[in-house]
Amino acid sequence: MRIKNYKKFSKEELIKKLRKVTLLNSSRDNPIFIYEKADIELATVPVSSLMPAQLYQLEEVLEKVKELQGALQEHNLDLFNLKGYLSYETDDSENLRNLLPVIVEYQLEEDKKVHPLILDGIHRVILARIQNLDKIQVVKIANVNKDFPVFAYANPKEWEDVRLMNIAPEPKDKRHWRFPIKKAYRYYRNFNSAFENVGKPRE
Repeated sequence: MRIKNYKKFSKEELIKKLRKVTLLNSSRDNPIFIYEKADIELATVPVSSLMPAQLYQLEEVLEKVKELQGALQEHNLDLFNLKGYLSYETDDSENLRNLLPVIVEYQLEEDKKVHPLILDGIHRVILARIQNLDKIQVVKIANVNKDFPVFAYANPKEWEDVRLMNIAPEPKDKRHWRFPIKKAYRYYRNFNSAFENVGKPRE
């Protein structure tokens, strides 16, 4: 993988676009801007503080993230310190892509504990753990509308529960769902509503 061209966007532009992110199934006529009034900041946090909310990782995706890290380094760009977000094209795809920092939503649970859940970028966090990085830059999002909690809970055993797999498991085995699966995807934060080719739910 090689990056053909790229453009950098500031943290202010990143936050402005994040406020335009909608829930996956909200309508065009009545969009739900999930982060419109949330607290959003770009911050450097300990890798050890981040909690997975899915029970698997994919070998293929992890390898792609490693390739992307190397491609970025050729342009003196740091996968774990973007200071905003990137728009880029590679030699192995015709699609324009956006690369955001790891997205972490701070979910207040009924026991009053706040869990920093990884919403986007779990394979990057796994790579950071493999590389023994102490801290990485993430987007911290807090005080989201309580009517729309994160669709899954933190893994009970955190990283011990994350299995390395060749193919994704059945939906029921992907997460500890907060709601029945079909309903849960109504709460999915659709980053592609504001960015280009960031990610999508693997139903």
